[in-house]
Amino acid sequence: MSIYSESFGHSNGRPVHHIVLIHGWGMGGNVWESLAEKLSSDYRVTILDLPGYGRSAHYVLPEYTLQHLADELVSLIPSGAAVLGWSLGGMIAMQMALRYPNAFDRLVLVATSPQFQRSADWPHAVDTRILENFASELAGSYKDTIQQFLAIQALGSDHAREEIRLLRNKVFRDGEPDKTALRKSLDILQTANLRDQVQNIDMDTLIIGGERDRLVPVAAAKLLAASINNSQLRIIKGASHAPFISHQDSFIQALHEFLSDT
Repeated sequence: MSIYSESFGHSNGRPVHHIVLIHGWGMGGNVWESLAEKLSSDYRVTILDLPGYGRSAHYVLPEYTLQHLADELVSLIPSGAAVLGWSLGGMIAMQMALRYPNAFDRLVLVATSPQFQRSADWPHAVDTRILENFASELAGSYKDTIQQFLAIQALGSDHAREEIRLLRNKVFRDGEPDKTALRKSLDILQTANLRDQVQNIDMDTLIIGGERDRLVPVAAAKLLAASINNSQLRIIKGASHAPFISHQDSFIQALHEFLSDT
């Protein structure tokens, strides 16, 4: 058993020619399909399904932690690639950049944070009660829990209804995620804190945030950018937690500019 990955497209001679896409909590790699199709005319694109999700639902790590996920995924990253992580996937990508600084060349962090759960010294995050409610409800109707999460992701977006519809159509299409993986990866969102470590990330980094994101506020994106040397910050107007869906053209333009910059 192993992690499912799918690669397609070609490099077209760009300085960074390969992009690896890592999805967020509750979703699978199919959330990237529309974006990946457009990127594939200019880049080689690899989509991963995290352990326990999508087409990797059969493969759950015995130790499902941020560090173990980074260790598991790094072998699938081609040399010289850019790793793009969304939400939970962005936290995993940051952990890979910290543990394996020479494994890939560039980092793209989308709607992600070094700490997802609010604390007294980190107010730019999700209210503790929201993630606690998700954790308690997973034991019951986890489908309803995930659909609530999808609604929160789109909250405030210019295209919220369409965004929720697209996400809902993707989430269970490749099979139901493993409940243990859902719970343990939610544990990561509740407990992981990379705030003191991200200053040690030493590669060109693009941070993309949504102006109306309720899960990762703009303030969190700005502080993350201020903590990482050689980072750029792009806030997409009118977007919420999934700007690569709701504002895809602006998202691709930001990505092209960053990956073409030598």
